[in-house]
Amino acid sequence: MIRLFLWLLGVLLVAYAAALLADHPGAVTIDFQGFEVITSFASLVLAAAILAGLVAGIVWFVGWLRRDMPVVGKNAEIKRQSRGLKMMNQSLVALAAGDHKLARKLVEQAEVLLPPQPMVHLIAAEAASRAGDYQGAQKRYQALEKTEDGRFLGLRGLVQEARRLGRESEALRLARTAFQENRKSPWVLKTLFALEVAAGNWVQAEEALQKVSREKLLESDVVTRHRAALAFAHATEQNLKGEKDAARKSFKKALSSRPDFAPAASALAKLELSAGNKKRAEKIVRDVWSRVPHPSLAKVFKELDAAESGADWLKRVRTLVESNPDDPQSMLLLADALMDARAYDMAKPVLEKLTREAPTRAAWQYRLALAHALGEDPDPVEAALAHAADGARWVCSDCGHTPHGWSPLCGSCGAFDSLSWHAGQAVAQSHAGKAVEAPIAMLVGSSESPWNGPAGSAEKGT
Repeated sequence: MIRLFLWLLGVLLVAYAAALLADHPGAVTIDFQGFEVITSFASLVLAAAILAGLVAGIVWFVGWLRRDMPVVGKNAEIKRQSRGLKMMNQSLVALAAGDHKLARKLVEQAEVLLPPQPMVHLIAAEAASRAGDYQGAQKRYQALEKTEDGRFLGLRGLVQEARRLGRESEALRLARTAFQENRKSPWVLKTLFALEVAAGNWVQAEEALQKVSREKLLESDVVTRHRAALAFAHATEQNLKGEKDAARKSFKKALSSRPDFAPAASALAKLELSAGNKKRAEKIVRDVWSRVPHPSLAKVFKELDAAESGADWLKRVRTLVESNPDDPQSMLLLADALMDARAYDMAKPVLEKLTREAPTRAAWQYRLALAHALGEDPDPVEAALAHAADGARWVCSDCGHTPHGWSPLCGSCGAFDSLSWHAGQAVAQSHAGKAVEAPIAMLVGSSESPWNGPAGSAEKGT
């Protein structure tokens, strides 16, 4: 209502001005460079109005040509790009719905309508990868790498393709390049660490782990455990090369990070024993046994004096197990020493307690030997032995593999630092969960975690 009132007021003012000029036309004389123009003021105003209208019409026409002219007009370009954006969004929805063919078709149509941009290459690469066209996906990632805004994503895609093809050295090179592009990306830090581990570059892997720790991508206790695993792996490599002093330092570094790390303690004790440092080796075994008794420590402890009598062996065992007497490994070792010393009457209550609290195969085997030594009926013991569990063992938390000894990488799935010592009677073996396909792996995180696969699972092991 206010606008209508203002419009009518404007019309009235214009009509009033026109009437005023008509009643009082006035006179205007223009003298310029010898030319003289004599006219009325009303005519001059009318001519100026006509000229202004003409100029306005020309400006409008030029603007119309630039905006709405078919093919080359700005509005035509905007409409074309709008269609392209719509198709790109539709391709993203199709990809999330699992229709890879439609997604690929739509994104290729969108590419024609849109100016060059990283998102087109990203969706096209993902669609090609899910359709099984890995060569096409690699070409798209290479094109994405060449763009200014999409270089990092292109490198990420190329790393994943290299790992899929088993080209770990190429994946490592690309990951290092990606690290130069973005030094704080969680993905690049984790992937770089995993690839350095897979390549056996223990020093570089530790440097990458420090970067991961600074960015707080892992819990501090996980970082500490991984640091110990890397130190153990480096020490083992140094020991094989004959670098005994360097290996000794690395084993000690592993134990300083993880004082209950039995594999490192056993290896260090063997190294000290081979150098003639029997007392040092014994101290190492005793310190770790008081925390976590382990069969590998018992083996090294036996080797400290392999020629001793059964009575002397029993005496040494008693001093070792008194720091942790109720642990199944302590009872097993004590039963072994009692059987060697032929102290069958003392071995019987130990084995009865052991078979009651931790009825493993090893415990029942000792009990069977005791039954034969005492002339007892072996049939009940043999029946229990037939159904006894294997007992304590190393288990990969990623795939359930049970190797004979600890190693930095799982021998079955290649996971890093995923082996943990399970003292229970049974270990779950169901690790066959199938990953759910992400809507877009490169946007919400790869469906294959950098911690898994050849480089290992660095976050799950304990």
